[in-house]
Amino acid sequence: MESSEHNAELVDEHRSQLIQRVTTVMPIADKLLAEGMIHEEMYSNISAARTDEDKMRELFKALHSGGNKVKSAFLSMLRENEPNLVQDLEFHIKQGDQQENKSTTSLKYKEFIRGEYATVQEYNSLPGEHVKLDDRYTEPLIIQKHRLQREREEEIRSRGQNFYLLMDQRDSETYKSTKVERLFDPDEHGDIQRTVILQGHSGTGKSFTTQKIMSDWAFGRLYKDRFDFVFHLRCKELNQASENKSLMDLLNYNQSSSSMMKQVLCQSPERVLFLVDGFDELKFSLDVPKDSLSRDPWTHCSPEVTLSGLIQKQILPESFLLVTTRSTALDKLNRVVKNPVRCAEILGFSKEGVEEYFQRFFKKEQHSQQAYDSVRKNETLFTACFIPVICWIICTVYREQFYEGTEMIQSLETTTSIFVEFVATLLKHHCQDLGQSDLTILQRLGKLAEKGTEEQQVLFDHDSVSQTVSDPSKVPFLCKFLQKKRVSQTTMYSFMHLSFQEFFTALSYMLLGDEEAQGKVRELLSKVRSGPLHCHLLPTVQFLFGIANKEVAKRLEEKSISCSQGIWTQLKHFILEVIEKGKEDQIVRRTMQLFTFHCLYELHADDFVKEAMKTYTDINMSGSPLKKTDCWVLMYCLQHCKSIECLELSGCNLTAENMKILLPALQKCKALVLQVDGLANDDLDDLLTALGEGKSLELDLRKNNFSDEKVQDLLVALAKHKTRKVQIGVKSITSNTTDKLMFLISKVHGVLDLIKLHCCGNVTLSGQLQKDGVRAPQIVLWLKVAEMKMLCDSIRTSGYSLTGVKLRVWRAADEDNQHAFIYPTDKCRLTLHIDRPLRCGIEREGLQTALCSIELFLNGDDVFDWRRILHLLQTLKDRPEWDEHADELISLLHSQTSLEGIDLLVSSLTERCAASVVSLSQACSNLKDIILQVNGFLLDEGIQCLRESKRHPDCQLLLLGRRCRKLADQCSEEKDKRLSCNDNVLLALHGESFIEIVLRHGKESGIDDTWNGNEINIDDMWNGNKLEINNTWNVNGNDIDGTWNGNENDSDGTWNGNENDSDGTWNGNESDSDGTWNGNESDRPRDDIKCKGCCVVG
Repeated sequence: MESSEHNAELVDEHRSQLIQRVTTVMPIADKLLAEGMIHEEMYSNISAARTDEDKMRELFKALHSGGNKVKSAFLSMLRENEPNLVQDLEFHIKQGDQQENKSTTSLKYKEFIRGEYATVQEYNSLPGEHVKLDDRYTEPLIIQKHRLQREREEEIRSRGQNFYLLMDQRDSETYKSTKVERLFDPDEHGDIQRTVILQGHSGTGKSFTTQKIMSDWAFGRLYKDRFDFVFHLRCKELNQASENKSLMDLLNYNQSSSSMMKQVLCQSPERVLFLVDGFDELKFSLDVPKDSLSRDPWTHCSPEVTLSGLIQKQILPESFLLVTTRSTALDKLNRVVKNPVRCAEILGFSKEGVEEYFQRFFKKEQHSQQAYDSVRKNETLFTACFIPVICWIICTVYREQFYEGTEMIQSLETTTSIFVEFVATLLKHHCQDLGQSDLTILQRLGKLAEKGTEEQQVLFDHDSVSQTVSDPSKVPFLCKFLQKKRVSQTTMYSFMHLSFQEFFTALSYMLLGDEEAQGKVRELLSKVRSGPLHCHLLPTVQFLFGIANKEVAKRLEEKSISCSQGIWTQLKHFILEVIEKGKEDQIVRRTMQLFTFHCLYELHADDFVKEAMKTYTDINMSGSPLKKTDCWVLMYCLQHCKSIECLELSGCNLTAENMKILLPALQKCKALVLQVDGLANDDLDDLLTALGEGKSLELDLRKNNFSDEKVQDLLVALAKHKTRKVQIGVKSITSNTTDKLMFLISKVHGVLDLIKLHCCGNVTLSGQLQKDGVRAPQIVLWLKVAEMKMLCDSIRTSGYSLTGVKLRVWRAADEDNQHAFIYPTDKCRLTLHIDRPLRCGIEREGLQTALCSIELFLNGDDVFDWRRILHLLQTLKDRPEWDEHADELISLLHSQTSLEGIDLLVSSLTERCAASVVSLSQACSNLKDIILQVNGFLLDEGIQCLRESKRHPDCQLLLLGRRCRKLADQCSEEKDKRLSCNDNVLLALHGESFIEIVLRHGKESGIDDTWNGNEINIDDMWNGNKLEINNTWNVNGNDIDGTWNGNENDSDGTWNGNENDSDGTWNGNESDSDGTWNGNESDRPRDDIKCKGCCVVG
């Protein structure tokens, strides 16, 4: 029987509801009065009240004065008069108590989980050692789309930056990338899947993710409003269960809350999430008949029946389920899980994820950055870092170095050493239940890897894998996935990445008998020697050198694996042979030299590396793009050189970051050819310090943007060297810069061959410096007009003169003076472009322009309005037909008495175009040479006009273009250019003579731009060296090339189109080391990249 005190509390607690809801007030008051529990006065007040609510308020006054006894009596009378009301109140009381108990249970459970999951043990943790989960966990990349076979193969084969670019592509809506917190969100159809499968390769962070889910839920950071309880079932622990267990028994919680847990599971299972972690590790089968499955969480069954009932949704079907598994067990899970399900895949870390992991691992930012920067230099290792376990191994090795206070080694020991540690880790922690020895597993994997490497195959079908690897679905080094094949599915396997396949191939040789192993290695090295056809085997050879590394060998001996002396001898002889052959064969040097350095680095045997490198005095890496890994490897090998006479690093795509790696080697060499892009002012200081003094230098620093002050420092420093060639990218120049430039020229007058300044200018100048009749350096400038004038003034006041001047303009700024840049000489060659140098009339968008550039040879000092001509030229943009604007432009040249030669780049030779050219020939008495380069067709109407017209008798005319051989229905449109009936021809007209030379027959033509400098140098068409046409129609008997410069003995050869022109600037030759003026827009400083607001674009 309930106490009067309890009843009184109930009455007080629900006072407001009783006042509002009690309707039998007077009957209860009558009874209380009759039993003497209230006085007459109180009764009268109750009776006098107008409404039931007012009557109840008066009654409550009487109840308070009467105490608990009267309140208890009131509740008993209320139960008799209004039983439903009292039952309703008592039900809500009970519900409130239950909710309070549930909240209390949840809080206790969360507190328990926070303690359990706050820390984790690492693979190498000693007893009592642990780390905070939040100090290690980094969010992985998760996608929900099944990739095609082609996409998977692309991921497996790509390396370094390309690999992480692919990862960035996967982290997109296209591949349905997601986050852990969104795994149970509605799909694109608005449906919520109650079962999620999270698959991934070994070591990609599946178990870590489930631990993080538990921790974040307990701390209220995840699924706070979705799940009241989250339970974690580890399949590895379930393997140990031998007795019958209910689901309640398997859950990890405080048993004192058992009754409350049962209520939760029964009353609100939709608020419960089960995490089943490591399905692939289950030793027992879940293929249990449905009628044998348990259907409630407290029935005791075998662990496999209980777990199967949960996964097949026979137990608590409304609950939510997240199952993690290796990809190799996915098909097994699909057979037992109840559909529909959501499938997601952990791919590992993105590039940002790798960097975040390093930051979390190390407490000091300096250490994390140092370690991350170092591993980025190794392309293979950096690729492998998408696997979190690899990141952990690398960070652990670095941490030991930091703790020991040792200086950071050049790279993370070697790539092979980390791969060995990775294999050892997975063998120890993920292969215990395979029932095979480590050697057996490695031998079978090696056999599969060798087969794939030889056949350049990275994806294997089930049958081929089963022939070498027993039960491949349990091997953690392999990945398994299903692919659709027409109306069926096929099972495919792969290694985690191609680099692991190559490593296992190399390791497989060490697992054979000595004689067989030596034979295999001999065959492998023989294939590599045979040429580039077997270049895919080079990484395997590189891993062989890594396995021969003494430190790696010691680690492998723990697994009874060793590299025999016979194999080591073969490797030594092979590398020395490659080095010697590279000295004689340039192809071998270019293709194998960097590979050789990588092998030596993996070997890390200092004495042998010194022996191998002693033969190197000159090292030429030019033309070989160097990545960070390559620079680190090169630095290691160069440190073992006794001396470096000459080091050539041009065309290596060197950045400031990579250059810093090589600075010690730059200090060591006596002669240096160096090209570096993207240097900041501070980087230049580092470079100048490393260079020291007295070196023979060729520096290409044009793709930089130095301040004027730094350029001056550079020019002063170069004066202390035997500088032969230098190219510098600058923001702008001042008079101080021009003074320093002339100082450098005077100091190294007899050595310096070429100097170039690249700025955000609109005018280029190329010329030959002379002083007192002695040839000085060639100079090339890309400046604004005012800067050009200032520098030319400085040249003149320093006693130098310019010859063979070539000028190019592609825009005019408002402040440009008409004459300023022509000041150095009255004899020059001037080219005017539409916006930018173009390819034979074809703009980037594919539109043709009737006239897109003019090249003029000027000899005299008459006023020349180049701005007016350039303005008219701009109006022709996107005008495919020769019209009145083109005629007006040519007419402007009629009065130019200084005009001796002209080269026009036109889209097609029409009659109107030809007539305009003829009028120019007739008007300019000094005009000796006209060249028409025609991107399209030499139409008969235009040729006929030229042949029949009365041109100036001393004027020679060359036409280059396409001509159709058909007698009728001749080709004339752009779309017909590639037809075999169209020849590339040269037409020469002089006086009455007419010569046609076929340069290339249509059937041999495979390119559009025949005379843009890629195949045929324009000047070679008329220089008489290759095409002996001059004697046929040059009535003066002078070689045609002399007509441009008026001087057959011009020493600089700049106007004759000679392929050996040291400048090569104007002939469009792609091999030109400058490449700046050949029409390749990416090679010149573009305004939107380089300019910092210093240019005025007209």
